[in-house]
Amino acid sequence: MTEQAVAKMTIHKGHWPTPAAGLVAVAREYPDAGTARAAFAEHEGLVSFTAYEGIDHDGAFTYEQWTGEDAIQNPDGAPVYHLYRGHRGEGIPGALVVVSVEFDGPDERRQRDWVDLVLTALDSEPARPEGGLSGYFHVSTDGTRVLNYAEWVSAEAHLAALAAPGADGIGTTDVWKKVHAYPGVSGGSVKRYRPVFSAVAA
Repeated sequence: MTEQAVAKMTIHKGHWPTPAAGLVAVAREYPDAGTARAAFAEHEGLVSFTAYEGIDHDGAFTYEQWTGEDAIQNPDGAPVYHLYRGHRGEGIPGALVVVSVEFDGPDERRQRDWVDLVLTALDSEPARPEGGLSGYFHVSTDGTRVLNYAEWVSAEAHLAALAAPGADGIGTTDVWKKVHAYPGVSGGSVKRYRPVFSAVAA
């Protein structure tokens, strides 16, 4: 690859990329923010690369957007996603909440059905959780995972929503019981991060 073929990147600190339809996203976990940041390298087809450090845990995370799966450099088995549904509201984010859900086998329809059910549950709430700014639901290309890239005003706001009276997870209505009891879910995690480094194609 010639130097001229590589897209020039603009470097930011604490930048929040917007997940975009039409791109593929790669999610990778690292032991610490330094290792995650050091993984960045300019490549043709790389649209954005953001490294995050854990807010209340030691791990780190990168969220990369590429023009297509064939452009991804060093995939190394990292989950590859397409944005399925999402939105961003008003406000300045202070924390990224990454919700990862794993299923017991590949099923593209099940991935989307689970996301649709979560959004139905959110719509069933008398009021949205205070401090939640965005939710971008991604489905993995292998049919086994869902990733929600969710921006909040702060980690404290997210923790307060989880601890709200009557809350079952993030919600209070009976629809959430269907989410939590959804068949085929084999695992998952909820982790909070802040961005420390971002590179965006010029």
